[in-house]
Amino acid sequence: MNTPKNLFPCIISVMMVLAAPHTALCKERHTAPLSVDKVAAFLAGRYENSAQVAQGKATRQTPPPQHVTIAIEPTPQADWELWRIHMDVDPVVAREAGSDTSLDAVWAMNIARNARDQSIRLIPYTLNPSVDAETVKASSFDKTQWFSLEACMLAGQFGNSQIIAQVPPNEMCVAETMGIGGKRAFLPTWIQREGNDLQVQLIYFGKPWRVHAVRVSLPSSTNH
Repeated sequence: MNTPKNLFPCIISVMMVLAAPHTALCKERHTAPLSVDKVAAFLAGRYENSAQVAQGKATRQTPPPQHVTIAIEPTPQADWELWRIHMDVDPVVAREAGSDTSLDAVWAMNIARNARDQSIRLIPYTLNPSVDAETVKASSFDKTQWFSLEACMLAGQFGNSQIIAQVPPNEMCVAETMGIGGKRAFLPTWIQREGNDLQVQLIYFGKPWRVHAVRVSLPSSTNH
């Protein structure tokens, strides 16, 4: 059936009116602010990037993506989580980079609400050098063992079905992390959490690199 051309503006207008409430509702659900405990539950889990590694090998990506595991563990304090980031480095790549074949970093993340505008922020904390990282357990988390890297806080959109947050675009975070050594390469500077996916920006071969990971398990009842 042919539709007169002068009807197209009317049809489009009606479609826009009908779609607008649904679009607004979807956007509201997508960006509705979360409570601190819901942010913690949404982030928690074990993630890994096997698919990204396989794709990198298939396309001969240079440098090749390495296998990364990110474990986000809840603690008895609802506004704190441990982030354990582990990278298995291919021996050939490790030789070229002058690194070990197994790299690890652990961070405490404080899920904090900004007193000024009530927005959510993730504030990373690094472990006191006098504490052995191997002894740190989420189940017995002690915030006095950590000190703040507030200049590296992640702020942005904390919605009901998506989190996108990043470090402020200034040099303050770089200055604050100068004293923590090579593990600062594993400090997340940008994250996106949606569905079962978690993307985290780290530093790889001296450049920002986004790990595309998938949640493979939920936290167990016993934290390690």
